Amino acid sequence: MQNVKNSFTPASYVKILAFLHLGILATPAILALFFYFQIQDAHLSFSDSDDMFLAIVPVVAMVGIFLGDFLFRKMVKSIPSNMGLKEKLARFQTACIISYALLEGPALFCIVIFYNTQNFAYLFIGLFLLFYLYLKRPTKDKVLNQLNLQGAQKAQFNRLNQPID
Repeated sequence: MQNVKNSFTPASYVKILAFLHLGILATPAILALFFYFQIQDAHLSFSDSDDMFLAIVPVVAMVGIFLGDFLFRKMVKSIPSNMGLKEKLARFQTACIISYALLEGPALFCIVIFYNTQNFAYLFIGLFLLFYLYLKRPTKDKVLNQLNLQGAQKAQFNRLNQPID
């Protein structure tokens, strides 16, 4: 009988990162659908002066976007170029998860506020955040470009089914 060893390959790395991304994206999307079908008298209003969330929700959304992107760039830039590929990919995965979470949190916040106020404005902001999160979907090319892999590491990452040492 042949001993089959589970190997860490670039293809499996991208697949795992994409699965994590999908899981983080799916939670607020499912919650949004659930709340949308629970609401009876929803409306769209940007002029309700008694609704303090009209000021809070857009700020929370913008902070999530900019803070997530800032931290992601900072964490990726701090990865030493002389580090091994496996360690680089682990740090990149951490940076991605933090970036995704900083979009998921505000999206969930928007969706819960939509459910409480029944104002479609918050749902639209939440859906915008989910769309932006979707655009951050990890692919092989994005990993290569964002990590700026060069030389032997780039060649090793391009061999999708070869184990990474």
